[in-house]
Amino acid sequence: MAESFTEYREVGVVDPLRQGDVLEAVDPGVSKWQRHLLVMTADCDFAYAKHQGRVTCTPLLSAEEYLSEMQIPKIRERLIKQSLKQIRQILSKLDVPNITDQRLREWASEEASSEIVMMLNLEQSHAQKAMAVLDSIRMVDTPVPNLKDGVRSLVEAQLTGTSAQKRENVVKKLLSDLREPYARPPGDALFLTSIAPGHEAGYFAYLRQIEQVWEPEISLGPSRIEAKYRRISRMRDRFTHALVQRFAMVFMSIGLPQQYEELRDLHSEILGESFT
Repeated sequence: MAESFTEYREVGVVDPLRQGDVLEAVDPGVSKWQRHLLVMTADCDFAYAKHQGRVTCTPLLSAEEYLSEMQIPKIRERLIKQSLKQIRQILSKLDVPNITDQRLREWASEEASSEIVMMLNLEQSHAQKAMAVLDSIRMVDTPVPNLKDGVRSLVEAQLTGTSAQKRENVVKKLLSDLREPYARPPGDALFLTSIAPGHEAGYFAYLRQIEQVWEPEISLGPSRIEAKYRRISRMRDRFTHALVQRFAMVFMSIGLPQQYEELRDLHSEILGESFT
C-alpha cells in the first residue's frame, strides 16, 4: 500500500534543531499563537550559532482558528459596509442629525433597533427597513465563540437585512469566501493538511507574526530538562522552502500610506461612474 501523503516527516532525537521543525508547547494552556510553532531560523545560523540561542518561529493555527481570526473579520467588515450604505441612503432623504458610520455601527449594538428608529423619528415607510438594517449590523458585530457560530451569525445577519436573498445562496457565497485561502492563500499564510502525527485536521502557517523561543527550552526528545517546547516533526524540504520564501516576501514588501490607498480607490470609483 502506498504511503499516505503528509507535508511533514518524523525526526529522531539525534537530529539537530533545524529550519522547518515543528514545535509544540508543553503547557496546554498557552494561547493559540504559541501552541504550535514553525522554526524559521536558518540552518547556517544554527550551525554557526549566529542566532545567539534565540529561535525565530511563526505560529501554526488550526484551520478553524485561522478562519475565525483572519477571514471572518474580512467578511464581517464587507457586510457592515453594505449595511451602512443602505441605512445611509435612508437617512440622506430625511432631516436627521449627521451621524458618522462608526457611530451608527456602535449605536446598533447599544440600543434596540426600535428605540433607535424612534429617536430618529423615522416614518413608518422608512422605519421597517432601517430596523432590519440595524438588526443585521448588530448580529454581524455580536461576538461568537467559534467558527461554526460565526458562520451561522453571518448567515442570519444577511437574511435579516433588507436584501431579499435565499439562504442557500448566502451560505454558498460565505463558504466560497472561507474556502478561498485554501487554494489561493494570501501572501502571509499557507495551508497544511497535517503538521505532525496526530495533528492532521488542517492548519495554516501564519507568517506575519514572529515568536521567539530560547533554544535551551526546546526538547528534541525525552529529557529531564525543564522544556517549554518539544519538537514533534519537521516539514519536508519543499514545504519548508515554500514557507520560508513566503515568510521572506511578507517582510520584503513595502507598505504604502493610507492616503494613497484612499485616493487610489477614489480614482477607481470615478472610472466606474464614467461608464454608467
